[in-house]
Amino acid sequence: MTILLFTLIGCAKDIFFQKKSINGLTDTTELSDFANQYFWQNFHQGNYEKLDSIIYYLSASYNENPNHLETITHLGFSHIWKLSERDRLDLIPPTITDHAVLSLRYFDESQKLNKNDPRTLGFLADMKMIVGDIAQDDKLIRQGYFEGLKSIRQWKTFNYFTVGYILSRLDFDSWQFEKGLEWQWKTLDECNGEKFNRENPSILEYLDKENSESDIHNKRACWNSWIAPHNVEGFYMNMGDMLVKKGDWEKAIEIYQLAKDVPQYDTWDFKETLEKRIVNAEKNVNNFRKKLDRAEKNEEDNVMLINSSISCISCHKMSEEDKLIYKDFDWDKYKEEFNIYGLN
Repeated sequence: MTILLFTLIGCAKDIFFQKKSINGLTDTTELSDFANQYFWQNFHQGNYEKLDSIIYYLSASYNENPNHLETITHLGFSHIWKLSERDRLDLIPPTITDHAVLSLRYFDESQKLNKNDPRTLGFLADMKMIVGDIAQDDKLIRQGYFEGLKSIRQWKTFNYFTVGYILSRLDFDSWQFEKGLEWQWKTLDECNGEKFNRENPSILEYLDKENSESDIHNKRACWNSWIAPHNVEGFYMNMGDMLVKKGDWEKAIEIYQLAKDVPQYDTWDFKETLEKRIVNAEKNVNNFRKKLDRAEKNEEDNVMLINSSISCISCHKMSEEDKLIYKDFDWDKYKEEFNIYGLN
């Protein structure tokens, strides 16, 4: 028994005392390659039902190398995906909120290993606010909010949306919700390089920026890409939802309509969802303001995007046409060229 105890302590020291070193951040193996490609394959297909196996393979890769940054980050994404789109489950178990805690854990690890990545700081901030809300921990919520502000300072075009998206869950008359909505407008200012016309919104004059030699951060955050093939359409759906919830449903329709001018709109799987929102905008003011129970299933068309069964895949799912467009995409080359994990 004594020998076994010391063996276990030795194993624990290997994990907990060697963790957070810079060794192994990008070291890939056959297992890590498979696990992370499996994540992307199923995420892009919207295969929520595959999440248990996605987490299984990523966890196996994590156990093989607990310093592999890509694996850790994808574990954070996978657990929040499991929580966010829980309405796809036949029965929502009370343990569903455990995935918020696990997502927080992995984004925290990712940030500690790589403080140069403002994306994971934004997601970490989100998860602190979500876990704080679940646990009724006001201190954790405040900590998350202020880390969210820090993430915005580091990358405005990405984290105005990321942090504002989480705030869209809050009461329509709260200052936090108002702040989150204002950040959506500021995203448009930052992405388009000038003050966006709020009175007569149009994106036609900005579409040529997608293929210009613009700032690399803007390319990743402001346009569609292999990572998020319908990032822009999803952005306008969420922003429209926030305006509806505020009560400005007529302006919301104008914002919803902007999605139709996005060049990739025709290949988006959620055009019908958007059309229903346009038709039901006035009615949805009350629908979007209703208090929701995490254990209850919700109809996709009657809740805001963040509370729906497409809260993640509205931006990330690839249609069959998209798969053809991106069939020659090289993820490894993209990671290197765009410095996807922010490593020096």
